[in-house]
Amino acid sequence: MLHTFHIPVLGIGYSIDTPVKVARFGISSVISIMDDQLIEKMSAYHAQQAGKSYTPIGDKEYDHRARRITAYLNLIDEIVNEQTENLRQLPFDGKSEISKYFDLQPEGAAERKIYQKMMAMDDGEAKQNIQTKLRAKIAPGAIDVNIMSKIDRLNTDENGNLLPADHSDALAALRGFANSTVSSSVIFSAGYNPRLYNYIEQFPDFYPDKSGHLKKKIILKVSDYRSALVQGKIFAKKGLWVSEFRIESGLNCGGHAFATDGLLLGPILSEFRDKRADLATELFSLYSAANAEKGNHTSPDVPAMKITAQGGI
Repeated sequence: MLHTFHIPVLGIGYSIDTPVKVARFGISSVISIMDDQLIEKMSAYHAQQAGKSYTPIGDKEYDHRARRITAYLNLIDEIVNEQTENLRQLPFDGKSEISKYFDLQPEGAAERKIYQKMMAMDDGEAKQNIQTKLRAKIAPGAIDVNIMSKIDRLNTDENGNLLPADHSDALAALRGFANSTVSSSVIFSAGYNPRLYNYIEQFPDFYPDKSGHLKKKIILKVSDYRSALVQGKIFAKKGLWVSEFRIESGLNCGGHAFATDGLLLGPILSEFRDKRADLATELFSLYSAANAEKGNHTSPDVPAMKITAQGGI
């Protein structure tokens, strides 16, 4: 698979439809799914732009928050897949979007070198064969979603009656993503939410399939190694794997202030570097045991676990 790029969330308004603009070029991005009213408006807009049907989901309809999120993600997923397939069919003329796709690959990437070599070749069967192979390697960037864990207001129905806990802001958002066709990651940020972390157990796509593959993945934003270990264990004991820990400054989380002990990012990253193998081994032991108890298959190898650092979400 080709290299993909990642664009962090820049705010709800900026990120809400980023995949439509960049995913076909292999660029991954993150959608904040906390504002269902904005999402409903964007569903109407992009359905019209793409010539697709749109069925409004009103504020008074049952489970409207989760259903809006699911419908929007399904629409974006469909649009991106169509865009990617159309891109695969374009000519390699140096100007089309398929050429842009390979031009955007990192310097030194194997596929970019093959593409550049192909472009210098004379027309013929050999060139056509390379083009066919390059087309097959094209893949869209991931459509990841963000849920700010602590934004989890309990909601009421039209008569003012309190709805069940699974209709809270964060849980409904998670359900909306879990029920969608999007195969990517949910990013939990802005703190620990026990109700949300327990609720994710209900959705099978977060567990390994028969081949050990995860259809939907979990990414945690953490401030230090201890936070990663503690929260990682919570998920591992449920049979859930954290595929990535994203480290960011506790004093600059997307403009929010989460005061910490004032540790600099360098020493925090150093601790992750030194203890990364121990972290993966400890979590994998708990993860494997929990899935064995549930009757789920896990690979004997430790699943991929990324450790990344960024400025904010």
